[in-house]
Amino acid sequence: MSWYKIVTVFTVVLFVFGFVMIDSAVSGENIDWQGTSLYTETNQIEVGDVEGHVLMLTKSKQLYILPNGTKLVGNAVSTADINPKMKQFSSSGYGWTVDKDGDKMMRTHEGKPAGKNHWKGTWTFTGGTGKYEGVKGGGTWDMYTIVEGQPSYLDIGGEMEIPKQ
Repeated sequence: MSWYKIVTVFTVVLFVFGFVMIDSAVSGENIDWQGTSLYTETNQIEVGDVEGHVLMLTKSKQLYILPNGTKLVGNAVSTADINPKMKQFSSSGYGWTVDKDGDKMMRTHEGKPAGKNHWKGTWTFTGGTGKYEGVKGGGTWDMYTIVEGQPSYLDIGGEMEIPKQ
C-alpha cells in the first residue's frame, strides 16, 4: 500500500474516534473504542529536495459503532510529511465530532508508521462546545489498513473528563 493512502486512511480513522468520545464518555471515563475511517480528499505536492519527498493534506470521515449500538461519525483534516529516501514519515492534524445535539469536541493528533499498513500516535482534546465545553483528555490511537484504498480499522484508547456544568 502506498504511503499516500496509508496517511489518508490514518487521518480519517483518527477523527472518527473523536465522535465516539463525544456521545459516550463521562467525566474521567476511560476510552476504548473501535471504528473505521475513509479518506474523502487527498492532495499532495512534491517538496523537491529529494526524490519522493512529498507533503500531503487529507480529509477523512469516520464511523464508530459503540458497544450499546450507538453509531457516531467524525471528520478530520491532516497533513503528512513523507520522505522515503530519508526514511522519515510523520502525520499531524485536527479532528472534530458532533453529537446528536450539535455539541462538538475538537482534538489534535500526531503519529508515525509502526509497521506495514499500521500507523500509531497520540491525540489530545483542544476544546468543546455545549456540554463538552472545557473537555480535557487524550490518549493513543492505532490505525490498520488491510486493503489499499479501502476503509481502515481504528483502535482508540485514552481518557476524557468533562467538567460539570
